[in-house]
Amino acid sequence: MALLSSLRFLFSRQSLYWAVPSLISLILSFDNLNYLLSSGMGDSSGKITLLMITPLLLSLLWYLMVVIFHYALKLAIPENKFINDSRKNRNEALFIEKAEMRRAKRERERKRREREEEMKRPSIPQYRGGYDDGE
Repeated sequence: MALLSSLRFLFSRQSLYWAVPSLISLILSFDNLNYLLSSGMGDSSGKITLLMITPLLLSLLWYLMVVIFHYALKLAIPENKFINDSRKNRNEALFIEKAEMRRAKRERERKRREREEEMKRPSIPQYRGGYDDGE
């Protein structure tokens, strides 16, 4: 878990600080993997010794250190509010612009349909000649 957490934080905005913890987590995970593979093939007497629990305790303590380091970095390095606010304002402006473009397109289409309907409707009444009324 410590390796996955430190790798996740390695791709955050504080990535430079997470290079060494990621390397240490990688080394510890290989050591624990080696221990798990070798103990699975060895003695299975059922006794739990301090030597068996040591890698687990070391891993748990290291994971605790990674979590504490993460929260310490969050407190020590403040979030850049200007960049975040600028990004939010830009996204909001793009959203509003798209909504206005859609509304303007609908309005243009409505006006175009009205003009087409006006063109189809005769504006001058048809002249009816005298031959139409039966004379």
